Amino acid sequence: MITINDVLDKVKENNIGGEEVIIKAYNLASKLHEGQSRQSGEPYITHPLHVAYILASTYNDTETIVAGLLHDTIEDTNITLGEIELQFGKSVAKLVDGVSKLKGMNFSSKSEKVEANTAKILRAVNDDIRDVFIKCADRLHNMETIGFKSEFKQKENALETIDLYVPLAYRMGLYEIKKRLEDLSFEVLNPLEYNDVQRKITDYKNVNNDILKDLTVKIDDILRNNGINGKVTLRVKEVYSTYKKLLNLNKRQRQYNSQDANNVPIDSIHDLFAIKIITDDYLDCYKALGIIHREYGLIDSSRIKDFIALPKTNLYQSLHTVFSVNNCLVQAQIRTNYMDMIDTYGFPYYIYSQKKPFNEVQEEIRNSLQFCKDLNFLSEYVERNDLYVEKVKKELFAKENVYVRTKNNKTIELPLGSTPIDLAFLEGDNTGYNLGRVIVNGIEVPLDYQLKNNDRVSFIMGGRPEDYWLDSAKTTRAKEKILKYKRTCNYS
Repeated sequence: MITINDVLDKVKENNIGGEEVIIKAYNLASKLHEGQSRQSGEPYITHPLHVAYILASTYNDTETIVAGLLHDTIEDTNITLGEIELQFGKSVAKLVDGVSKLKGMNFSSKSEKVEANTAKILRAVNDDIRDVFIKCADRLHNMETIGFKSEFKQKENALETIDLYVPLAYRMGLYEIKKRLEDLSFEVLNPLEYNDVQRKITDYKNVNNDILKDLTVKIDDILRNNGINGKVTLRVKEVYSTYKKLLNLNKRQRQYNSQDANNVPIDSIHDLFAIKIITDDYLDCYKALGIIHREYGLIDSSRIKDFIALPKTNLYQSLHTVFSVNNCLVQAQIRTNYMDMIDTYGFPYYIYSQKKPFNEVQEEIRNSLQFCKDLNFLSEYVERNDLYVEKVKKELFAKENVYVRTKNNKTIELPLGSTPIDLAFLEGDNTGYNLGRVIVNGIEVPLDYQLKNNDRVSFIMGGRPEDYWLDSAKTTRAKEKILKYKRTCNYS
C-alpha cells in the first residue's frame, strides 16, 4: 500500500519540490475522506495516494501532485472549490475542478452525462493539459483495482479506457501508462485471448532467453569498445500490443492465403523483442545504428525508422532497425537519455525539463502541437457534447492514420482516407482556399487523391474550393471551411 512517505520519497528522488504543500494537501484529503472506503474495503485515501505517487513517478509538478491528492474531494466531500483555492491557490483549484465530474445538472440520460464529462476532459487539454495527466493516473489506479467491481462495471470501464484514455495517454506521450491501461483493459474484455497471447510471449521468450541475454551483453561490449557510453536493456512487447500485431499480420495473410489466415506465428512479429540502446550523445545514436548494421546486418530497409530527424506527433524520438540472431527477430531502439525520458514519461517530463513557468510551456504546447490545435478547432466548431466526442474519437483517436510530410519536412498525422484538401486546410485557411494543384512524391495527383504513409506533399496555389471538395474531404476542419466558403459565395 502506498503511503505519503512513498510519495514524498519519489518527489525528492525526481527533484520536484514542494514537500510541505504536498503534506498539507494529504492531511486535508485524509481528513475529508475519513470514514470513506473503496469497494476493496481499503480506506479511500489509498486511492488519491496512489494517484499522487503515479504523478510524482512521471515527473509532474507540485501543483499537479497536490491536485491529484485532492481530485475526489469536490465530488465526494463537502469542501468547496473556493476553500481549496484559499488554501492552495487558483491553479490547484482549477485543476481539481477540471478533473471533477459535472454535478448539479439535469441530464436526460446516462449517455448524455457520460458524453458531457468526456467532453469536459477533452476540452481541458487546451485549458490546462495537466488535468489529463491526473485523469490518466486516476484511471490507471482504478483499472489496477478493477477486480472489486461487478463484471458489468469492469467491462464498461475497460471499454471506456480503450476508447478514451488509451488514445489520450498516447497523444500525451504517456507510453508507460498507455501500455498498462491497454493490458489491464484487454485482460478484462477478453481474458481468454489475453492469457493465450501472454502464454505465447512467455514460451517464445523462454526459448530465446539465453540468446537475448547474451545479445544484450555483447552489444553493450561492442558499443563500449567503439567509444559509445550507454545503457543496453531488453524490452519485451506488451500483451495487447502483441495481440494487435498478430491481428494485423493475420489480416494481411488473408489477402494472400486464406487457409492459414489465423495461424501467423508469434515469431513473425519484428518488434516482439527490442534491444534499447540509450546513449549520452545525439550523434552516438547514428554511430550505434551503423555498428548494429555492421555486426548483425539488416532484415529489411523499410524497417529503418528515423524518428529522431522526423519525430512522431507526440514528441517520440528514436532510431529503429531490425536484425536477426539465430533466426530470432530483434528490433533495436536507439535514443539519447533525454529522448528516452520523453518517450517514457511524455509531456509531464517535457514540461519538467523546460524549467520555465507552466503557463509559458502550456502556451507553447497549445500553439505547436497538432493534436491541441485540432482539439481547439473542434471545440470552437462543434458545441454539442455528443457530436464533439464523436468527432474527436473518429478523427483524432482514429484506429488507423496516415503520416505524411510537408515541403518543410514536417510530419503530419491525418485520419486514414484523408486527401490533400484536408492537409491544405490543416496548414492554413489561405492554403486551403487557394489550393490549385498538388504534388505528391514529385508527381502531380488529383486533389481527391487519398494520402498514404510517407507521402511527400507540396501545393501549388491558384485555385479555389469546388463542389466536389466537400465529398472528398475527410476532416471536420476541411468540411467546415468549405461550407463556410460556399455560404459566403451564396450570400454574395
